[in-house]
Amino acid sequence: MNLRMGHGAALAVCVALFAGAIAGCVGKRERTAENRAAMPGPRMQEVGPFRIAVRNLPETPSVGDNKLMITLRDTLGAPVPGAAVEAVISMPAMGAMPRMESRGAVKEVAPGIYEATYGVAMAGEWDVDLTIRDKEGAAARAAYRLSTSLKGLAFSGGTRPSSPPGAAQAGAGESESDVPGTVLIDPSRRQAIGVRTAPVDIRDLQAMIRAAGRVAYDETRRAEISLKFSGWVRDIKVDYTGKTVQAGEVLFTAYSPELVSTQQEYLMAPGVGAEGVDSAADPASRELAHAARLRLLRWDIPASEIDAIARVGVPIEELPIVAPVGGVVLEKSVVRGSSFTAGQTLYKIAPTHPVWVIANVYPYELPLVRPGMAATILTPFLPERSRRGRVAFVSPYLDPETRTAQVRIEVPNARGDLKPDMFLDVVLDSPLGKRLAVPESAVLYVGDRRIVFVDLGDGRLTPREVTLGAKAGDYYVVVSGLKSGEIVVISGNFLVAAESRLKSAAQKW
Repeated sequence: MNLRMGHGAALAVCVALFAGAIAGCVGKRERTAENRAAMPGPRMQEVGPFRIAVRNLPETPSVGDNKLMITLRDTLGAPVPGAAVEAVISMPAMGAMPRMESRGAVKEVAPGIYEATYGVAMAGEWDVDLTIRDKEGAAARAAYRLSTSLKGLAFSGGTRPSSPPGAAQAGAGESESDVPGTVLIDPSRRQAIGVRTAPVDIRDLQAMIRAAGRVAYDETRRAEISLKFSGWVRDIKVDYTGKTVQAGEVLFTAYSPELVSTQQEYLMAPGVGAEGVDSAADPASRELAHAARLRLLRWDIPASEIDAIARVGVPIEELPIVAPVGGVVLEKSVVRGSSFTAGQTLYKIAPTHPVWVIANVYPYELPLVRPGMAATILTPFLPERSRRGRVAFVSPYLDPETRTAQVRIEVPNARGDLKPDMFLDVVLDSPLGKRLAVPESAVLYVGDRRIVFVDLGDGRLTPREVTLGAKAGDYYVVVSGLKSGEIVVISGNFLVAAESRLKSAAQKW
């Protein structure tokens, strides 16, 4: 081989070698960009007529210079070269701090692969808006969120994907992707922020109302002892307040001159014999006897006592006064030797079995309360820690001081251990039947509205306003806004709300 060559030939060889070196460097740079874009990372998102994937370098954004590696393809997966890509990274104004913005310097480093260099002025969360237009004029927009404390970017929406020719119209679930606030969170990020979901199901619900209660005497069984004649107390049997008495037990004996004279008139009346009114007497005598007997009966003298007077033939000077009901003596206004007048209240007696428990229920709970419903009385300080009762009455008005309504519950108290004015806890059980229910943890409060995040599949979470009914345990009755089988977020929904810019989108929902 001849190693000699002319100057022209040598120059041609040098130029060829230099061109090859440049081509190798360019090819290496293109392969590096392709490798960076092809590294495992976020999934491709469909926006308009494009499929797009965006990776941040470094993976966790930092204050200072950063890069976005943008992979752009068409719906068939082919690279889209020569597109005009704009990248705007911004942070909204907060208080006295003005809005901050960084426009990325975008260049195409390989067919369909674009690199956007941008700067971050401070730590925090930033919005990333990408605007894409290809050579044919097709355009789309994609929005992301990035944080200097988290890896990667979160897709937060964009132009609705184009339907392929001949495809059916989008269903209800797809159109819901356009709702303001809809976000797309990939599985790894869901796990990082603790997002959990649960289905909306038909459940057999039972509402539980807890209220403070107070023990009271049964007013329908209380009794007052007063006489229809005047006199004096001779001998007193029940001599202190709080004593328990039985129905028919003697309380005291009474002497009344008026009563004695009326007995004498009865004994002296014609037609009264040892057995009472003599049926063999003439009609006039029987009428006088009946009139005298009727006078004693109207003074509440028992018929047995009147018959005893007729048999003995002597007026009873000390008439025994008995308790009309059993219970506890609430008041006693006489002692031995006291005088009394007709109509004066001498004793007050109230039964202790059963008793009333008066519970105070708030207005929003009243629609769930009705007479006859079961109630549980909690008495942890007694050997019987709980007992059952029934609602007997619901007050038609509210207490003006507590703004609550009184609910009366009848409770057995055979042992008498529930004392009047004792405070205890009441639980009212109101069966709601089989109803569509959503977990309480799924509900977010936005002003006077209730919002849940519905999982549309493929990582999409959309906010939806719901109307709720009664609360039953850890669930709310769903009046409208959800259907059985839909999946809702039950944990991490506050972070999802932040991702969807809940506050800024609240007025659009």
